[in-house]
Amino acid sequence: MVLAMRFGYFGLMHRVFVMLWLLVDARTAGGAGWDERLAEAFSGRWKEIQNEQAELTPQLDGLPGIPIDDQGGTGGYASIHPQAAPAHNARYAVEVYWPASARVEMVALVPARRYDARGLDAQYGMPDAFTVELIDEGGKVLACVARERNTHTHPVRKGHPFVYQVSPAVAASGLRISAGLLFADSEGEENFMHAWAEVLVFEGVRNIALGGKVHSMGGAAPAAPWHWKPAFIVDGQTPLGLPEIPAEAHANIGWISEGRAKARDSASLTVDLGANVVVDAVRLIPAKKPTSDLPSGFGFPRKLTISISETNQPGEQSQWTVIAEREMRNPGHNPLLVSFDASRGRYVRIDATELWKVFDNYPAFFALSEVEVLAGDENLTLGKVVRSPDGMLNIIASGGRVWSSAGLSDGFGPDGRLVSTREWITQLDRRLRLETRLHALRDESSRLIAGWRRTRLTGFTVLGLVGAFLIIALPIRYRIHAHRELIKVRERIAGDLHDEVGSNLGSIQMFADLAEGRSGPSDDLKRIHRIAAETVSAVRDIVWLLRTQGDHRIGTVEHLRETSSIMLEILEWKFTANEAAWQVELAEESTRHLFLFFREALHNILRHAKASKVEIRIEATGAHFQLSIQDDGIGIGTEQLERPATLHALRQRSEALDAELLIASQPGAGTRLMLTIPLERQRRRKPRTTG
Repeated sequence: MVLAMRFGYFGLMHRVFVMLWLLVDARTAGGAGWDERLAEAFSGRWKEIQNEQAELTPQLDGLPGIPIDDQGGTGGYASIHPQAAPAHNARYAVEVYWPASARVEMVALVPARRYDARGLDAQYGMPDAFTVELIDEGGKVLACVARERNTHTHPVRKGHPFVYQVSPAVAASGLRISAGLLFADSEGEENFMHAWAEVLVFEGVRNIALGGKVHSMGGAAPAAPWHWKPAFIVDGQTPLGLPEIPAEAHANIGWISEGRAKARDSASLTVDLGANVVVDAVRLIPAKKPTSDLPSGFGFPRKLTISISETNQPGEQSQWTVIAEREMRNPGHNPLLVSFDASRGRYVRIDATELWKVFDNYPAFFALSEVEVLAGDENLTLGKVVRSPDGMLNIIASGGRVWSSAGLSDGFGPDGRLVSTREWITQLDRRLRLETRLHALRDESSRLIAGWRRTRLTGFTVLGLVGAFLIIALPIRYRIHAHRELIKVRERIAGDLHDEVGSNLGSIQMFADLAEGRSGPSDDLKRIHRIAAETVSAVRDIVWLLRTQGDHRIGTVEHLRETSSIMLEILEWKFTANEAAWQVELAEESTRHLFLFFREALHNILRHAKASKVEIRIEATGAHFQLSIQDDGIGIGTEQLERPATLHALRQRSEALDAELLIASQPGAGTRLMLTIPLERQRRRKPRTTG
């Protein structure tokens, strides 16, 4: 039965270890993929998230993005304030007014940028809280467009414009942006910046805020007027690049003139509109810089003249009418709109009278990506012929594309299809919304995976605890069960010894007494009687040792006294013990060694000592249990006492008890045995066993 229990225990342990190993193997082999597979298998929401991500992600490919490199142009509007929030009745605000009241349909605010040693700050000076309001010519609020809070906590904005649709449209003359909470300027902890790159206000596709009047309320101007100026917030230049969206591949990158040695060596190009039409503006799209060491706005003229003619005949210069002259700073990667009074003609000529030239050893160029001649909001140049006296030779550009005259009227910028500013801003806002939704989905997906990871780890922990419990509890249970079985066996053996062997020995002792009564005293009968009595006592001791439990079991000292009364019956004996000794109970194995020591000592007295008196004394203190046995026998000689074989059994039992044994004996003066057992050591460890 014990073997069966052992085999069942080890079989269960084997199954537990195999299960834990499989779980650990799945953990290490699967990694995060394992958590994703759990989520995919058991979470319906996980599948919905994946499907929505798969649907939204491809839509980003058709939308414009936010550039991270410097696009050139102006910085925008900025003001410095002494504290993060305005005081009572004070304002940190900027107002923009356009020439006449107009119906506002959409408002866009572009955050300012700054590049420093730490890299790009795509939201420099952007308030963490602000309000956008439409106002009349006197500054009265007509409508609140937006109230923004905690803008810097947005997870994916990072330079995206704030876009607000105004529905229904509101007739207004101006716009006010009021900052409620600013951040400290990283370059000066005592200054708080309020900055915007551009304000765009749309009526239809027209930006009515372009070139408007700007009024700053509160704060001081920064010490960099070439970069920060109130008028820069409405100059049409943003850090977001050209208004183009991804489209099909196109071969032309734009047009570039032949190199000039000097900046004042002019270059020109002429647009044939195909018929006499009325025009009122020209929009010039800068070319993309051919190398990274050149600034944005490469090839854009410093000065230009725009003329119009109906015939464009050679030698008829007087027929050309100058409709606009401009001296400009480099717009960077931003379109430049040149407006003028409405004029009629078929041919529009653009003369770059001063070319872009920064490096002495680098030639001067006139370069554009696109030319748009406008009538209102309509581009009349699309698909029309553009010529230049430079010969317009095709030049290979990066990516296998070419600089060609066809690139000036194909409707494409250097990286995509050109669209109106409003459409472009709307598409940027759509991208922001998609990226925000995708970020939320990824975040939710991460939480789901983390939840399943916790579930898996919890399961692993539970299994580990169960395994540990089984590893710890089953051996304990097995030992308890085995101990119970051992007790049953010992009880059975004790019962058999008591009932069978004890009874038979008692019968032998009784028959010896009867035989001696009938036939008279006899040494053989006395020997039989003595051996039977000793054997009965030994059986009684064995039964007492086997039965370690039960209310019927007498104490250790009491049993020693009873053993003395049986074995020393023929002698004069005395047994004493102090009160503490009667309460002492040693460990089971120690008790066995103590009784074997005690019986061996009494046997030696009966067989060898020839004693008439025996005195037994037991004393117990807090640290020791001391047994003293003294007789008045013949004693033991010094030489005999020093022999290893003398009292060998007693010495062996004392060693098993970790006890100290003292033997005092003189020939003719009896023998005294003193056994001292350390109780504290008996509690800390089991005694050593002997045969």
